[in-house]
Amino acid sequence: MPDAPAIQSVIGLPPDETVAAFRARDDLRATNRWSEMWHGDHALAFTVAKVAKLDLLDTIRASLDDVVTGGGTFEQWQDKLVPELQKAGWWGDVDDRDLTGADHPIHVGPRRLRTIFDTNLRMSRAAGRWTRIQALKDVRPYLRYTAVMDGRTRPQHRIWHGTILPVDHPWWDTHFPPCGWNCRCTVRQLSARDLTRHGWHVTDMPKEGPPKLFYRAGVPEPVAVPAGISPGFAYNPGKAHMAAVAEKATRTLEAAAALDVAAARSTLDELVQSDAFLQALAEPGASFPVMVLDDASRSAIGAQARVAVLSSDTWAKQNKAHSELTIGDYRKLPDLGGDADIIAVEGDTILKLVRADDGRWLVAIVKRTASGGGLFVTSYRAQNSASLKRLLKGAEIIFDRRDGTDQ
Repeated sequence: MPDAPAIQSVIGLPPDETVAAFRARDDLRATNRWSEMWHGDHALAFTVAKVAKLDLLDTIRASLDDVVTGGGTFEQWQDKLVPELQKAGWWGDVDDRDLTGADHPIHVGPRRLRTIFDTNLRMSRAAGRWTRIQALKDVRPYLRYTAVMDGRTRPQHRIWHGTILPVDHPWWDTHFPPCGWNCRCTVRQLSARDLTRHGWHVTDMPKEGPPKLFYRAGVPEPVAVPAGISPGFAYNPGKAHMAAVAEKATRTLEAAAALDVAAARSTLDELVQSDAFLQALAEPGASFPVMVLDDASRSAIGAQARVAVLSSDTWAKQNKAHSELTIGDYRKLPDLGGDADIIAVEGDTILKLVRADDGRWLVAIVKRTASGGGLFVTSYRAQNSASLKRLLKGAEIIFDRRDGTDQ
């Protein structure tokens, strides 16, 4: 079994980002085979293959949470957990389908526990590291792949050692370590000055051999896995974590707004002011909550949802089409959802929220999904009075603070 040194910084006193990444996986999911959950699924839910009972799964999750938050070694964790596993019957040779979900005997011992321990802590550490990388990328815009370079290093990982690419290079979408079971590789974040000091330079993306085909449990079509990466590891756990944080925030705010709209809006404003807002929107396929609508606005377009989100795709398009908007302007989106000067409806799917700001009119267009179960900010812009008048032409004004009307 591998030693603990490569993971030592996790089992000491870990940073808050590692704790947050682990705790974002607040759903418990029973699985029979490890490949039933794939890539980003692990950022949302906690699982241990062959654990069919959720109470036992929660016991294991809680024990790992203790290590992530308070520190400890594998041996300390194992000594504390094994009596609980023995009590539940999930230890040694286990032949109980109700416990394992499997139709055959399995063996549960130190080796299996070591895999559970290392994989969960390494992936949480990687997700936490990615959060810090994103926060520092303006001053340290490069990452260097670093392998241990000893007799146990995988041949492909040895080739990748020393690769230097920009933080946002797509190679890191699939090659951000760990890149396999017991992988000890890591990354080092660098500034331009660091490159000069070490005599390093930005490299080309490493050439890859042909991918392997892997058949996931319950999935008929094979998945192509990049050469040198173990199946299930060809994703960036930090990016998956950021998407999970945003999704969890949306779900939580939706439930909170049903009980107390003001409290939900206050929480939303804190989220949009935080670093998580920009970090999540930097990830393809992600979205982030930006508005909590009141009942009048929702009913005007037949929406069931209360929380409107901004997708990373819209964010990217906005940055190109409306470069006049600042980050500060985007952080005012919650205000438009809660304190608009003008609310207008066009058709049954579009809500136009307008708020005066420094001589400009900030306009957000919110569209509901066909089912009404989702709300998306599809456009955001700054208008002058003349262009605002043209934008609102033909729309039904349901509220206009300028003349005190509420139609």
